[in-house]
Amino acid sequence: MTHTSSPAALLNAAQRASLTIGLRSLEMHLRQADAWLQGAEEQGILYRRSLNLTAAQRAAGRDLIASGLAQIAALAARFDLVPVTDDLTAAIAAQLSVDWANLCDLSAEKLRRYGEVHPALADQFDADLDVLARLALALAALGHDDPAR
Repeated sequence: MTHTSSPAALLNAAQRASLTIGLRSLEMHLRQADAWLQGAEEQGILYRRSLNLTAAQRAAGRDLIASGLAQIAALAARFDLVPVTDDLTAAIAAQLSVDWANLCDLSAEKLRRYGEVHPALADQFDADLDVLARLALALAALGHDDPAR
């Protein structure tokens, strides 16, 4: 390999892709951590997410994140790394397809694998579960031309 003055020319295509993927992953995680450090707590129906850090710890974490993002920006500029746009449609489809499969495994009949099932459970549970499974499947199909797929 010959020496060149352009840092971007020091990488072959596979190396550039690897660097871009690694830095993109770190950036996404830093930005998620920053949102959490800013107090973005989640209060779901069946889950809660909170961050038990002092204000000083949160500020220190945000300073570290800002430093990391600045370093990523410098590397991206130096090596001519280009951003990519992630189509969240595929992520929704993947996640909700898994949820659909999991919901199908929760029917009263399927719960027998964990022990005896009360005879009234199917009447109290399966219809609502089916509604949720259909909802998950419909959301998974949002990006398809044919929602019946």
